[in-house]
Amino acid sequence: MVFQRWPSTSFTSASTSYPSYSYPEYNTTISRPRTGRRSNGRPRTGASTIARIEAQQVVCAISESRGISPTIGLAFVNLDTGEAAICQICDSQTYVRTIHKLRVYGPSEILIVSSAANPKSKLFSIIEENLEVLDSKITLLDRRYWAETAGLDYIQQLAFAEDVEAIKISVGGNYFAVCCIAAVSILQLSILLFFHLYFF
Repeated sequence: MVFQRWPSTSFTSASTSYPSYSYPEYNTTISRPRTGRRSNGRPRTGASTIARIEAQQVVCAISESRGISPTIGLAFVNLDTGEAAICQICDSQTYVRTIHKLRVYGPSEILIVSSAANPKSKLFSIIEENLEVLDSKITLLDRRYWAETAGLDYIQQLAFAEDVEAIKISVGGNYFAVCCIAAVSILQLSILLFFHLYFF
């Protein structure tokens, strides 16, 4: 009978030295892998998109809660492209996040509840102070235009049919943001009414 010896499958720790080879004729450097960036060497910036936004008409509606930590609802609608963005922010008492959003979107018109102007709320005063920087105008509207049910109806009408349910789920609990989209819808309806009366 012949016994075959099988190689061991157990792991043994031993210091093994591997030979190192030097290739002086090849000059290599270690560098990061190349990305898909253009070869002109210039980084891409947001300047080109900012220029396009400044030429467009963007309307913003703002609503705020009362309290120590104010909750702000914002809705931005680009009337030239039909794009909308809504958000709800828990802001500080200096409203730094709200002003930042306004500066990013650069609305030409800001809709605010008329009761915020008399007496002036802190948010209204801060927006008023930044109007020159924002290059916007303030339009005061009655509180009745900020209605959650009207905002949900407006989303139902204008969103893509396959996206409606997902949008409704994502805006659930964001009362102030949904109210803002309702206020913007009133402005859009008045613009459509103006065109209808003017051209027909």
